[in-house]
Amino acid sequence: MKTQAKVKLFALLLLAVSFVASPLAIESAHADEAAAESIDSPATTQSSSGGVYDNVHHFGVGLAWAPMDMVQQNGSDVFSNVGFVDARYWFNDRFGLSGGIGLGLPQVSPQSSLLATLNVEPMLALITRRHSLLYANLDLIPALNTGAGLPSAVSLSAGIGLETEIADIPRLAWFAQWNPLSLNWNLPNGGPTGIGFTFLGSLMNFMVGFHYYL
Repeated sequence: MKTQAKVKLFALLLLAVSFVASPLAIESAHADEAAAESIDSPATTQSSSGGVYDNVHHFGVGLAWAPMDMVQQNGSDVFSNVGFVDARYWFNDRFGLSGGIGLGLPQVSPQSSLLATLNVEPMLALITRRHSLLYANLDLIPALNTGAGLPSAVSLSAGIGLETEIADIPRLAWFAQWNPLSLNWNLPNGGPTGIGFTFLGSLMNFMVGFHYYL
C-alpha cells in the first residue's frame, strides 16, 4: 500500500510540474520567435516617422518657380515670373545647399525686359524624416536686368521650406518654401529698397519646384 501511495504521489507531482512548465515553455518559444524576426528584418520595422532622409548624399536636379516683385525707378511695382534650373545636395540629415540660374519675364510692359538671376541657398534641416524634411533657409539672389524698364537688384531673405518625396516615384521630391524676412537692394544706388516681414511683395520670397535625385 505504501508503494502504491508513493507512486500516486510521484505521478501527481509530475502532473503538477508539467502544468507549470508548459506555459513557460510556450512563452519562451514566442520570445525566441520574435527575437529571430527582429534580427532577420531590422530595417523593415522602421516607419517613415523617423530616420535619415532618403536623399542624403544624392545630387538633385530640377526646376523651380517664384514670383519676383521689383520696384521701378518711378516707385511702381512690377511682378515677374521667374523660372529656375535648380540643383540641390544634402550633405547629411542636417545641412544642404541649393542653387540655380533663371530668367524672369515681367507681367507688364515693357515685355522686352528680362531678369537674369542666380540664387545660392544654404539650408538647415529642423525636422528630418525618411521621406521628408522641414528646413530653415537663407537665400541670396542677385538679379540683373537685361533690358529697359526694370532695375537690377540683390536680395537676401530667410524663411522655412518643406521637401517631401512623391509616392510611387523614387528619388523625385517636390519642395515649397516661404521667406518672409527679406532685405532688398534695387540698383543702381539710390533706387528704392525694401526691408521687412511680408507674405508677398518682397523680392522672391516664395518658391516651389521639384528635384530628381541621382
